[in-house]
Amino acid sequence: MAFQGVFFRGFCVVTISRWAPSHFLTVGLAVGTALFLTKIYLAISAPYLGFSTEPGHIGVLITHVDESSPGHGALARGDEVIAIASDQGEMALEPLDAVREPDDSRLYTSYNRFFERQARIWEIVNAPRLSLTFIRAVAGQTPASAPQQVIISLDRPHQIGNLPVTFWYQLLCGVAIFWMGMAVWAFTQKERGPFLYAVAGFGIGVAIISSAAYTSRTLVLPADIFLFLSRANQLGAMTFAGAGTALLWYYPTQIQRFRFDCFVLVTVSLILLVNWNQWVDSLDVTARYPLIAWGLSGAVLAAVQWHRTRRAPVERARLKWFVYAWFGGITGYLGLVVVPQLIGEESIIHQQYAWGLFVLTYLGIALGIVRYRLFDLDRWILKAWFWFACGILILLMDGILLIWLNLQHTLSLTISVVLVGWIYFPMRQWLQGLVMPGTRDTSWEQFSRIISRAFSADGNASIDDRWRRMLDHTLSPLQTSDAAKACSAPVIADNGLCLRTPLVDGPGSLEFTYASQGQRLFDREDLHLVVNALSLFRYAQQYRSSFEQAIAMERQRVARDLHDDVGARLLSIIYRTEDSELNGIARECLHELRDVIQGLQKEAVAVEQSFSRWHLEARARCEQVGVELRVALAPSAAEMILTPRAERNLGSIVREFITNSLRHARASCVSISLASQDNNLVLDVSDDGLGWWLDMTSSDFGIGLHSIRARCEELDGQMGLYCPVSKGAAIRCVIPDTMEARS
Repeated sequence: MAFQGVFFRGFCVVTISRWAPSHFLTVGLAVGTALFLTKIYLAISAPYLGFSTEPGHIGVLITHVDESSPGHGALARGDEVIAIASDQGEMALEPLDAVREPDDSRLYTSYNRFFERQARIWEIVNAPRLSLTFIRAVAGQTPASAPQQVIISLDRPHQIGNLPVTFWYQLLCGVAIFWMGMAVWAFTQKERGPFLYAVAGFGIGVAIISSAAYTSRTLVLPADIFLFLSRANQLGAMTFAGAGTALLWYYPTQIQRFRFDCFVLVTVSLILLVNWNQWVDSLDVTARYPLIAWGLSGAVLAAVQWHRTRRAPVERARLKWFVYAWFGGITGYLGLVVVPQLIGEESIIHQQYAWGLFVLTYLGIALGIVRYRLFDLDRWILKAWFWFACGILILLMDGILLIWLNLQHTLSLTISVVLVGWIYFPMRQWLQGLVMPGTRDTSWEQFSRIISRAFSADGNASIDDRWRRMLDHTLSPLQTSDAAKACSAPVIADNGLCLRTPLVDGPGSLEFTYASQGQRLFDREDLHLVVNALSLFRYAQQYRSSFEQAIAMERQRVARDLHDDVGARLLSIIYRTEDSELNGIARECLHELRDVIQGLQKEAVAVEQSFSRWHLEARARCEQVGVELRVALAPSAAEMILTPRAERNLGSIVREFITNSLRHARASCVSISLASQDNNLVLDVSDDGLGWWLDMTSSDFGIGLHSIRARCEELDGQMGLYCPVSKGAAIRCVIPDTMEARS
């Protein structure tokens, strides 16, 4: 299938080839890291003032002053800056200048005025020295005191360590959501639902990361960059809302064949066009109401999906979890941030803190993937996510170490070497060992494994089972399943994500997905290996069939020779001898010989048929000496199948026990029972005679008991002796229901 991922260029749909999940995740990791570093660079590009602000009564209120601030000691928390001046000019400040989010404005008039003032403030601040006019706060007095002035130097560079906690919080929220969306799409690139889920994650990730850069500013950013970040925030939020709504059109079932995603693309583009060109002088109309409309549309589509899945309990359970997780974050954000602004009130919590609700949404959906297989992903994806997380952790460790060493100017070289050489590098290499794909087995190792599996004498596994296990071990796929499409020869599908191969002996096919636990694509080397291994397995199957056919022919030959030679001689003795004892021995030998010949000539036989023959023989022998015979055959055991060898050994065990009971035990009753228990055939034979010795051991066994035990072991079974509660002796033989006891 050619469709792998969809990107929109105007109104054209462009398809790209599918990548291996590891490559896809690597690209996502690179893009997320690039966004991460770009926003850090933008955040530290502004001059370092070293204090935090918020809108005041008449100017900009200082809420915190860093110890490293150039104004530390002169400025304090609660001071209100009312004007700034430098050699580039002077300007009176307003509460508007400290607004964190320019989109909080109701009208574009205020929105545009905000950016005009930011441009002027940037010109003034972009100088070596800055004069701040402020009013000192005094408890209980507003205004507090007469204006004061302080001049600060702006030659100190902005350090990463000086960025506020809210900046890192938003940055990590955005990158985490983006990566979680990519981690789902990487493994389901053919499906439109996961693609829209990833687009929504990318959108909200861009919105949050852009917000982090300007909501954490001290006072000012370059106006053009600030405007770009604001529009990127609007683009990301609208993309998230539109893609999330479209997602509910396609998941868990597609509502109609209408291309709703294209409709959403056009609608989002029109909304942003109206917004950025300011055709309507209201941010409520161009930003907030569309977000509410997208949320309501998503709720309607969720209700439609709920109705469509009323007869599909599995899909209903998935939808229920998805809706709770998805709308939990969206409803919380709209209710705490957007709706209060629509009614003219301040947000209950600021946008920069509300972003965490979307992280909870994506974490909830990740948990749903584990519990309910959302997006048809199974638990094996946790291995891939662990690989992805370890890769991120390695990058974070590198970044943290570099930043820390850069900040600790007094750190000695010796301590640096110890930390890096003895702690950091070993830990990094350990994590890298978990992340990096291991080397493939050598050709000799693969050849040895293939030979071992192909010619294995495991009676419990068919050759197709051995074929499947060998490929699982050799290719190490993330998922193995029965292929929906039959194939006559091994073939690589989906641009290397899947490899299909026919079974060795059966009519079906197998499909292996994501080679080496999702770390690479299937390649020609894999295909060449599977083609040659399949030929070897089929040769092994032919060899085994020929071997079994030769055994059957040899058994037939031996049976004919016994019948024609030994049988004829025994008949001569029976008809010519006048010695009654010799005649009886010859007849017994002839009877045994006929059993052997029948065992050699017969194919597999049902237990019920064999048990009937044992019953008739035992009854005839018991009636001759006046001994009662009791038999019992469980229905579950009657349906089992015995090979000739198993039938002969079990018949000999019954015959040997009855002989001992009639000759030595002085029994008046003999019992024979056959049952099935835990996939084992259980044979119990007992009598009410003298019983076993109390201190009897295996060294006390006679020829008969040794023979019974040997016949059990020949069938991979076990023999046990016990005494019934009343009196007598009993033997239990437990024979596994393996291929030796099946047809």
